[in-house]
Amino acid sequence: MPFRLDEFRAKIAFTTSAEMPYLIYQACRATGTVSGTVYCQHAVAQALARDLGVPVADILANLPAPRGPAKHLYDPDEFPTRRVDQDPSGGRAMIGPANTVEEVR
Repeated sequence: MPFRLDEFRAKIAFTTSAEMPYLIYQACRATGTVSGTVYCQHAVAQALARDLGVPVADILANLPAPRGPAKHLYDPDEFPTRRVDQDPSGGRAMIGPANTVEEVR
């Protein structure tokens, strides 16, 4: 379900495989796409154009200009993320925001 940001923009979030962000990064490097966000926007636009019979140029024309993090391609080697199989809590149950830590006894 999209999150409405304003009358012109909405945010869509979805779950994917763990390898897909890196595959998108590699595809951005290979195609010269400015960011993973733009790559995903264009991929969805192409699928919509194909499935709905709408010109892809019309869909791409309605996309917002990339800004902030969506305007930069982050190298995963420069900005490593926490591995999914590692527990960052140190054995503490973390509740709510990151500054709220409670110990489990």
